[in-house]
Parts: sequence; structure tokens; C-alpha cells
Amino acid sequence: AKDASGKFVDFSNNNKVTKNSTYSSGAGPNHTMTWGELSGVDSTFSTIFDGSNFVSTFTGLDTSQGLAWFDSENVYGHYFKHKETATNMEFTYVNQINSRHQLKAGLDYTMYNLRRDGVDVWYGRTVGTEEHADILQNQDIPDVKPTEMAVYAQDRMEFDDMVVNVGIRYDMFDPAVADGKFEGPEAFDMSKRSAAEVKSSISPRLGVSHPVGDNLAFRYGFGSFVQRPSFYDLYENYLIQGDGGTESGYFVYIGNPDMDPQKTTIYEMGMQYAPMDGYKIDFSGYYKDISNLVAAQEFTLSNHVDDNAGTYLGDNQQFTYTGAHYVGKTSKHFGSVRGIETSLGKTSGSLTARISYTYSLARGTSSDRMNQGAGSFSATDNSWNTNILYVNTLAFSRPHVLNGYVDYRMDMGGMIDQIGLNLSFNQQSGLPYSTYAAAAFAFNERSPSTLDTKLKAELKLNVGPVSPTVFLLIDNLLNRENVVAIADPTTYFDESESNYQNAAGPRNNLAAYGAPMTIHFGFSVGL
Repeated sequence: AKDASGKFVDFSNNNKVTKNSTYSSGAGPNHTMTWGELSGVDSTFSTIFDGSNFVSTFTGLDTSQGLAWFDSENVYGHYFKHKETATNMEFTYVNQINSRHQLKAGLDYTMYNLRRDGVDVWYGRTVGTEEHADILQNQDIPDVKPTEMAVYAQDRMEFDDMVVNVGIRYDMFDPAVADGKFEGPEAFDMSKRSAAEVKSSISPRLGVSHPVGDNLAFRYGFGSFVQRPSFYDLYENYLIQGDGGTESGYFVYIGNPDMDPQKTTIYEMGMQYAPMDGYKIDFSGYYKDISNLVAAQEFTLSNHVDDNAGTYLGDNQQFTYTGAHYVGKTSKHFGSVRGIETSLGKTSGSLTARISYTYSLARGTSSDRMNQGAGSFSATDNSWNTNILYVNTLAFSRPHVLNGYVDYRMDMGGMIDQIGLNLSFNQQSGLPYSTYAAAAFAFNERSPSTLDTKLKAELKLNVGPVSPTVFLLIDNLLNRENVVAIADPTTYFDESESNYQNAAGPRNNLAAYGAPMTIHFGFSVGL
């Protein structure tokens, strides 16, 4: 970062990064300059790099260690300018035609304008092969104006012994990129690119419920839903080194504007039972079929050549306009989630409460857009490796979820209109982690379970034409140290390591833990 005087400062508040700064290869992957330091840079970046010695001539960065990584006493690794605007138009039509039919239809149209200007400087040795030159990585997203639209219609039909909801929805997304469609091996050859396709889908939905007696009802549901990939997965780096370059490293990700939207088909069946007035028991089972999951996909386009003694001789590059290797994005993966949920609730009176438990299994070929999926391309045999399709636990899988709340409201009258107290909790299984980068170890361990408790007290006042509410909110009431991320899974799960069960890892990454007890005090005003 920079201070008010324009000097580089680090997280330890040093005025600049010096030759004595220490770098750690595990702390972060890059360095970046601010816009003022980029003035006068030509297309070859000769004003930044000494091409003969491959050493940075930019004095704001320290290259004394050969590897330009960063720690708390260094410049943060990435600067960028980002602008995103969205213009939305929405129309909704609702008509209760008669006592049995209610029609609902609508249109939702959004226009985006995205632009991102960023730059990273990468040095030294990369993952997978040896680089002998400093590289400026282009993180830009040029002006992109994607649009998405949804049109839907629904008929709610109420009969004497049945309620039926029938609906249909049309979704469309236009990535608006003229050169966003490419095959992996030719990602760097702009002449081989074409326009990314407009994606569209039709999603039917059906829901049926019917009573059995006075206190029991069954329900059945089917629905199809779509979700476009994030703008990061679509556009980030998709034009990197487009005119031919030497970018290398499996940490180099290239977005794919031509990815299909994720599609989820849900089947559900459930029952609801009221054992007495004011109480409700609910039980349901569901199955979700998910396709077009986003994942990383390795492309090895240049074979590393040595003399069988470890001496680097060069790259045997088979494809023109390519880097040595990189990671692209694909939406060719799939998964499924199945589960059951049961709950008990008190639904009337000044005291209401609910407790629920969910058990689920989530498995698929890939669920983390930054992790390797199946189907890598290798220049070794000029083929796709499609025989490595593994079904593993999905990254968001939490088999056990227990949550509930108790809420109490009392009407007072006078200046104090109402007082309220709400206590809620959520306990979940920990997230899955991979201890090693191999299929056999994919998500083979799990972090500790988490417990989040909240307490909120409210006092609603009656003061003339306004109704202010004063509240006190306490997050993490029990001040539990929840593990939300594991910095180094390999050492965390290894009993022989000094950092065994230390989620912060060897470099004390405090982002591994959730927020401690936090107290909020505030008010809101309603007219």
C-alpha cells in the first residue's frame, strides 16, 4: 500500500520495503506496483525489468531474495482498479382471476458494465517448471457489458383438497465477448478464438400439497434452477498474454466466458403434522442433481526439457502463441446432494421457538473453482486425460446441521410499545479439506464443527409519529473460537507436526478463525 506521502508502506508500517526485507514462499504469490509507478512503461516493460539479468529495475520492490513473495513487512501483492455497474428493470404481474386461480408473471432484465485494471509482477521459479525471466501478468478485464434476463409465469391453483403450483421460467445470459470462446491448447492464439455463445435455458417447476385429515399434510416438489458462473470465473485473465507470451505456472488462472450456467434439479417430498394447537412437526427428504459445476483444468502445453541431470535446457513447445502451462476454467463437472430435515416448532403466542436438524451427503467430481478437476490436457501425448474422473465429497459439504431459536415478545403499552428477546444458535460439521494434492486424499479430512450463538434484545418505543427501536446484539455469545479455514491442512492433520491442530498454521494466519464475541448497539426508526 502507499501512505499519504506516496511512499510504500507495509503491514508493519515500515516506510518502504528494503533490501533487508524477508520473504516467505508460503505467504503470498506476487508483487504489484501502483499506477503512479507504471508511468512510462513500454510494451516490453523494459523500464521495469533488466532483460539481460532478469532483475527488477523498479526500486520499490526488493528482489534480493530472488523470489518476490511478501510477508507482513512487504507491499501487499495486488493492486487494481475495479468498476462494476448494474442497471436493472423488473416487472411483475399478479392477478387473482377467481377463487381457484392466481396468475403471476414477470420479467427481470439486468445490464452490467464491468472494467478491471490490474497488474501483478511475478518473479523467479514458478510451480511446475523453471522460468528464466520476470513476467508482468495482465489481470485486466476490458470494458465488458454482459446482460441477463429472466421471464417467468406461475399459476397457483387452490382446490378443496389440493393446492398446485405450476410454473415455468426462461433464463438468458449474454457474456458479450467477441473473443471469449477458445479451446484450451489455443487460448493464447487470438486468431483461433470466436465469440462466446449466448446461454439460455427453460426451467419447469411443480409443487403439490394436500391435507390428510385436520392436522396432517403432505407436499411434493420438483424444480429446475440455473445460476450463471461468477464474473471472476468468466472474465478474470481471459485475455492474458493474448498475443503470445511466456506465462507459466499452475497458479495462473484464465477465465472462460463461454462456460455454461450451473443447473440444479431438485426433488422434494415432505409432511407436516400438528400434534396440538400452536405446535408443528415437519419432516422432508430431498435430492439435488447438479450439473455444470465450475472447476479448474490444467493445460500442460510445453514440456520441460533437461539433460537427465536436472540441468534446464529449455522448453519443447508444440503450440504457437502459448505459455508453458496454465490453469483454465471449465463447467463440465457434476455432483449431487441428498438429505433429510426434521424440525419442531412452536408457532403461536408471545413465545415462539423452532429447532431443526439436517443430515446431508454432497458428492461430485469437483466443487471448488480453484481446485483441479478431471480432464486435463497434456502436450506430452497431445490428448485430454479423461480417465481421471473421481467422485469425492464436495467442498461445501456439512453433513450435520443443527439450528434453532427462541423468541419472546411482550406488548407493554404506553411509551414502551414492546420488548423482545431472541436467542439463536447454529451448529454445523466442519468443512472438508485435502491433506495432499492427490485424488486419493481429496477432502479426506474435516475441520472441527462450528457453533454460532446470537442474542438480541429489542425495545420498541412509541414516540409520536415515529417508532424507534433500540437494540443490543451480541454475536458469538459464547466467545467460541470457531475454525473457519485451515491455513496448512497438511500439518494441521499430521500428529507428528508442530502445528498439529493449529488452524492458523506456521505463519499464524488469524483469518483461520471466526470473529470473537462482538457487541453491537444501535437503533432504527420506522414511520
